Amino acid sequence: MTDHSLGVLQQWLTSVVTVPADLPGKLQTARERHDVLLNEAVADRRGLSAEERVGIYARGYVLRLLECMRADFPALRGFTGDGVFDAFARAYIISKPSTSPSLSDLGAGFARFLEETKPIGAAGEIAALLDLPPDLARLERARAEVHRAPGTERDESWTEPLSPLAVFDRTVQATPCLRLLELRFPLVDFLKASDRGERPAAPEPRPSHVAVGRLNYRVYVEELEPWQHALLQACAQPVPAYEAARQAAIATGRDAGKVLADAALWLMVAADFGFVRPRDIATSSSRRPA
Repeated sequence: MTDHSLGVLQQWLTSVVTVPADLPGKLQTARERHDVLLNEAVADRRGLSAEERVGIYARGYVLRLLECMRADFPALRGFTGDGVFDAFARAYIISKPSTSPSLSDLGAGFARFLEETKPIGAAGEIAALLDLPPDLARLERARAEVHRAPGTERDESWTEPLSPLAVFDRTVQATPCLRLLELRFPLVDFLKASDRGERPAAPEPRPSHVAVGRLNYRVYVEELEPWQHALLQACAQPVPAYEAARQAAIATGRDAGKVLADAALWLMVAADFGFVRPRDIATSSSRRPA
C-alpha cells in the first residue's frame, strides 16, 4: 500500500493523534511534515473509511490522557464538576501536547494553563473565586509529585532523630521530596475533606502557606505559619538548625527569640511529616552561639 518506511509511518500517526487541530487539520499537518497521504497509510476496511479509522486513534489518544488527568486532579474535578473539568482538561491536552514519554508529567502545566485561561473582566467575589481552581490544581499536582519523588526511605544518612534538647546542635535539610506552596486560598482542609468523599464549600480567600512531604511512603499535606514556611525554605541546602531559624525570623520580621523557641519543638514535628531531617554532617558551626 505504501513505500514509506515503518519509522515514517509511526511519525505520521504520532502527528495525526497529537497535533492540536480538528481531524482534517491533523491530517494536513501530518502530510506536510512527513509527505504521507492518508490513503497511503490507512485503508478503508470493515465498513469504515480511512478517515474514520484514523479518527478513532486520534479520539482515543485524547480520552486516555483525559482519564489520567481525572485521576491526578480528583478534588478539582469534584469542585468544578465533570463537564467543566473535562472541557478544560481537553483544551489543555490539545493545546499543550505533552512532550514527555511518562504520563506522570502530563499534568505538570495544568495549573498554569488554568491561570492563563481565566475569564477576563470578572470582579469582586467572582474574580477571587476564579483563583481557586489554579491553586487547587497546584496543590494536587504537588501531592502527586511528592508521591513519585525521591524520598528518605532508603537513605541511611537521613535516619537520625531530632532531640528538643539538642536541636540547635544539628545540621538539617529539607527532604528531596518536599514541595512548598504559597496559595491564595486555605485549601488543606478542603483537600482532606474531598479525599474523604465530601463536597466542601469553597473557602474564603486568604494567603496560605503549605508544605507537602513524605515519610515512610506516607504523604503529608499541612498548612504552615509564614515563619515555618520561611524556615523550610532556608533548609533547601544543609544548614545549621539555629541558622535556619534565624533566617526565618529575618524573612518574616518575627521576633528572633520567639522563632527560636518555637522552632526547637516544631522542627521535630516537621521531621515527623517528612518535611525536614537532620543530616549526619553536623559540625561545630551548627552550634548555637553563647
